[in-house]
Amino acid sequence: MVEIRVKIQIDAPIGKVWNIISQVDNDSEFWNLTKLLRNTSKKENEIVREIMLDKIDKCSQTITFLPKESVHTQWTKGVITGTKDISLTVLGSSTLLEAKMNYTISGPSRFFPGKLKEKLQIEAEYALDLIKEKSEGRPHVIPMEPRKFWADMIRG
Repeated sequence: MVEIRVKIQIDAPIGKVWNIISQVDNDSEFWNLTKLLRNTSKKENEIVREIMLDKIDKCSQTITFLPKESVHTQWTKGVITGTKDISLTVLGSSTLLEAKMNYTISGPSRFFPGKLKEKLQIEAEYALDLIKEKSEGRPHVIPMEPRKFWADMIRG
């Protein structure tokens, strides 16, 4: 079992953050492993869908919404089974965004649980950072490292 837990404080009201996390058709903007998604059914507070992870692994999910509280994702079929809960808590004029994931992994990835956990942890941290930036109305900036060419390395 792989367990991930990530929290971030967002300087935006809960309604603004909710409007972003509840638009689950846009998940691939935030969650890097999600490449394609197709909704198979929609009800008032529930969506059933299929997604592709890294363009090779097909999974099924049932997503349940608790308005302005949480988005609960039950992974029902595929290389990942388990849950992902994204919850919101009011902190004065800010919002605490928390992601909790409890996954069981099948397929070849199950033989490398440490590597997979690290990859999922990084993905969750990155997703919450992107949600924070969008909620706060800040542009996404990718930090750049100075490049060194082989000639620069020889000269010191």
